[in-house]
Amino acid sequence: MIIWFHKIVLVFLISYFYGVSLQCSVTDTKSLLEGCDRLMGLNVTSVGGTMVNDHNCDVLLPKQVFMEEPLFQYPLADTKKFYSIIMVDPDAPPQVEGEFYLHMLKSNIPGLALKAEESSKTVGIDYRGYKAPTPPRGTGTHRYMSLLYEQADGNNFLPFVPTSRNRFVLAKWLRGKNLCGPVAAIQFRSQF
Repeated sequence: MIIWFHKIVLVFLISYFYGVSLQCSVTDTKSLLEGCDRLMGLNVTSVGGTMVNDHNCDVLLPKQVFMEEPLFQYPLADTKKFYSIIMVDPDAPPQVEGEFYLHMLKSNIPGLALKAEESSKTVGIDYRGYKAPTPPRGTGTHRYMSLLYEQADGNNFLPFVPTSRNRFVLAKWLRGKNLCGPVAAIQFRSQF
């Protein structure tokens, strides 16, 4: 009983003083496709000032609105932690379950940067720079999902960068990474 108690105290002290999370959970990517009930908390603002947030999640916008990399904001970000943003299109052809088109992979984003109100671009390391929405003619409406993950290893995250944006398998890519979440997400829709 005493050894068990000491282990609990040790875990608490490590978590408290070093900000280390010893338990990390990752949401099943399939459940993220269920829509805005699962995608909450992240704000995305275009260079022109159009904001997508919890109040208008899944809004249909002209593809020109997000031609340049938007600003990502997460008001609940922990200023002592680092985050990664992954932006994907699950509706890109060929539509194969679990595969996405990778629009962006940015990591080592300081929590403080996600709380910033005055900025034009989110600070971080671009492992796959932003690629604007470009839904092909005749493919219907596409969802553009931005997923924010907490980095359990602080700013030491060095991801394996996918060689291609096409047919990106998010669930497979997340395996072995020490990313928690997504802790916040949002989506908008666009068409040709």
